[in-house]
Amino acid sequence: MVVKTVFRLLFVIYLLCSIGVQATLPDKMQIALSNDSYPFMFMNERNEIDGLAVDFWREVARRSAINIEFVVADWPDTLKLLQDGKVHFHGAMARTPERSSRFNLINLNVEAYSNVYVRRDLNGISSLTDLRPFVIGVVRDTVHLDALKQHLPDGNFMYFSNMTELYQAALDGKLAAFTGLDKIPEQHPRHEELSIMFPLYNRLTLRPVEIAFALLPQQAQLSQQLQAAVAKLDRSFMTELERSWLGVKAEENTLLLGLSINNQPFMHVAQNGEAQGLFIDLWRYWSEITGRKVTFVPDSSFNNIRNLAKGRIDVVIGAPVHVALPDNVVNAYQLYGFKSQYFTLTENAENILTASSQVKIGVFENTPYLAELKGRYPAIEFVSYRHLVQMINATISHDIEGFFGAAAVIPLRLQQLNMTNMFISQPDTTLTAPIYSLIPADNAVLSEEIRRGFGEMSLDKLIEAEQKWIPDKSLYYFSSFRNTIPLTPQETEWLQQHQGLRLGMLNNWPPMEFANDAGEPAGVTEDMFNLLSERLSLNVEVVLYSSFEQMLTDLQQKKIDIIANISEREERRNFASFTDEFWSTQWAVVSPGNTPDIISTAELNNKKVAVYQDYQLAKHLNNTYPQINVVPAASLLNGLEMLENAEVDFVLDSVEALTEILSQPGHAYMRIQILDDLPTFPSLIAVRNDYAPLAEILNKGLRSISKEERQQLYQKWFNFQITQGLNKEQLNRLFWQIGGAALLLLVFFVLWNLSLRREIRLRRFAEQKMRFMATHDELTGLPNRSLIKERIEQALLQHARHNELLAILFIDLDGFKEVNDEHGHDAGDELLLKLAGILQEKVRKSDTVARFGGDEFVILLTGLLSRDDAAIAAQKILSQLAEPMTLSVGDVQVGASIGIAVYPDDGTDCTRLLKVADSLMYRIKQQGKNQYCFSKAGFS
Repeated sequence: MVVKTVFRLLFVIYLLCSIGVQATLPDKMQIALSNDSYPFMFMNERNEIDGLAVDFWREVARRSAINIEFVVADWPDTLKLLQDGKVHFHGAMARTPERSSRFNLINLNVEAYSNVYVRRDLNGISSLTDLRPFVIGVVRDTVHLDALKQHLPDGNFMYFSNMTELYQAALDGKLAAFTGLDKIPEQHPRHEELSIMFPLYNRLTLRPVEIAFALLPQQAQLSQQLQAAVAKLDRSFMTELERSWLGVKAEENTLLLGLSINNQPFMHVAQNGEAQGLFIDLWRYWSEITGRKVTFVPDSSFNNIRNLAKGRIDVVIGAPVHVALPDNVVNAYQLYGFKSQYFTLTENAENILTASSQVKIGVFENTPYLAELKGRYPAIEFVSYRHLVQMINATISHDIEGFFGAAAVIPLRLQQLNMTNMFISQPDTTLTAPIYSLIPADNAVLSEEIRRGFGEMSLDKLIEAEQKWIPDKSLYYFSSFRNTIPLTPQETEWLQQHQGLRLGMLNNWPPMEFANDAGEPAGVTEDMFNLLSERLSLNVEVVLYSSFEQMLTDLQQKKIDIIANISEREERRNFASFTDEFWSTQWAVVSPGNTPDIISTAELNNKKVAVYQDYQLAKHLNNTYPQINVVPAASLLNGLEMLENAEVDFVLDSVEALTEILSQPGHAYMRIQILDDLPTFPSLIAVRNDYAPLAEILNKGLRSISKEERQQLYQKWFNFQITQGLNKEQLNRLFWQIGGAALLLLVFFVLWNLSLRREIRLRRFAEQKMRFMATHDELTGLPNRSLIKERIEQALLQHARHNELLAILFIDLDGFKEVNDEHGHDAGDELLLKLAGILQEKVRKSDTVARFGGDEFVILLTGLLSRDDAAIAAQKILSQLAEPMTLSVGDVQVGASIGIAVYPDDGTDCTRLLKVADSLMYRIKQQGKNQYCFSKAGFS
């Protein structure tokens, strides 16, 4: 009895407290907010309070029917407003030990970070300790200061009273770095300039910051009520709120693509802020194919994955998949396969890495091939690093013997750090790992969109993009599909464990798949899998079916492993994985020869149309065209029998199947008409869902089938004979009526046309030769002085529009006169021809090599990532010329003096740039020859 009484009293007390909470809630809640804490709270261009915290509290007020009023002040004053009780609570502040002791802080569940923004031109900054010699700007009494002093207790700090003063000092060049939250304020009048000088991707994270709202300790009831109101906000709202304020603003329906910086030639940001690289080109091409707008968001690899997990971006365009990926991030598509090699100091070149080596070797934290390395080198201790600069410094200080890194990336990064000659790679240590595009785990629709878009890219297009960015042929990935399909070790192991794959095929669907007269499988599917089996070392057993539904059921029950020529549907995804599209089929109808033209599918309304019963189209055609009388047919032959017996008006099937069957005897006076308004259906390959790795393996095999090989398959099996309303009798009569007259006209026309064509051909040849001679050097065939000037002017217009760099290399041969004097002018001409070939080999196809006159050459380099690209090209030329050249008269030795002018640093017009490059070339002549030189402006 006593216990019951106690419980009753407690319940009454609870009710009274609850009523008290409701009763003490004020009519209007006053919330203190700072006017200069972007992006959480700030005054926008309309002088209104705005930001993440503002939107947060407005949504809380809307959902809980609370009246609120924002009280805006400078940051220090907002704390005083709360302390003096002039507001009910503070809307947002970072949690610190000092604030926790003064206020009751309750998290907003928003993830933010304290960062150090580093000036763009500071190379080799990978950690906070690298900033020790530089001036760092920080606002007093902010969350950043304590964390900064922990990392740099003896740091060189410059203090400011607010962010506006700090940003001005940064713009004035007084700071090498400054602290801030996740973004630079977009409302700042010089935001663009500030973002270029201190880009987001060049920031270093100090620590995570907990954003909380704050009340006085005695406001327990108000705290309880506000927590209940905040709890009504769902995760989807919070994700969209963070994306809106902490992500990148873009147009509606635009995908935000995270690219990892300092990974050229795969992906990087040029000095003008433009995203560049192989992966960038691939995704831009994907955008063209799918019609989906994209915006590239540069950041570090780790920040990209973190932002993807938080929903602030949609895709990480390229990253190795490793065990440290967040649970809500998955790979959507294998974009590429990159090769990695072992790099060590040049002085240690003789220390070859072997299975018995007992040294310490550096690897990146996110390396996907660590298990393979441990298997290959069991005695080595592998040490993880987050940044390349850290591994380089550890190698130089002999903490590690060397490190593994991407073979295409590391040399370019060493070039940036002026360390090219210090390190050497060991090519026999090469191993290949896949690069994936990553997406949120819950976005299956985007995964399918990505896969379909890349699946439509031809291998030729992929190879073209690769050869544009990767200079070393031994590092090619796409090009290797022509010879050996590059499977990952995991894929190779999977195939070894799954021998004897069972492929389901129909025996009655020519020409795609059928049984021939000997009862053996034949058709497109058979030939295609013969190719795939040869290239992937597959062991495939064909199982023939007369019913597609039975074949599909057997795949679901895992009695077979593969089905080709299948469309992807939601219900099939429960038991199958699908490849990219390998064939696209169009629909057509066949009817008697005297049938009127069918312009659209709607003209089949109220007609009987036979459709193969196993087609999804047979089941869904009436959803779009309910007035068509669909008659299921057991097979295409069954449908044609019904047509010949006048049981149906039309037979609907694929163009390929209809043309194949009608080419056989017994189907005279039939016509085929294509239905353009019925969508084509993509032919995919389905594999049982527990064999998902096989789908990606088959994708690689399909990619290896060239356009020419697909065309051969097409020509072998598809014999198009489409008529448009003329039967055989009508054709014969028409032929005899016009044949005689046409023959006479044809003879006259052919004779006259041959004479005219010959005259036109000779005239065109002469004109083309004259035009070529006017713009090209007669000896080398290179563009001459006038043409190179024209191309420079055109390039300047384009690069000015896109704010890109270009360079002009002015080259004068050293030692050419001696060759001429000693061996004669014929040898000199031979030397010039050889040199022209060398210069063209050392630059890209998009660049221009011209003979300027005598032994002077000019090279136009366009679309440069940095001035270093021009230096690389010049060094390649000098390195090649360091080797003797073999002429008919013997070996000769020449060098070159190269002056390099860069747009826009050295000039903005053709004349100025050529003049600067020419003067720099003469400077090299005076300083000892056989070198290259930039102007001082080029190094500023």
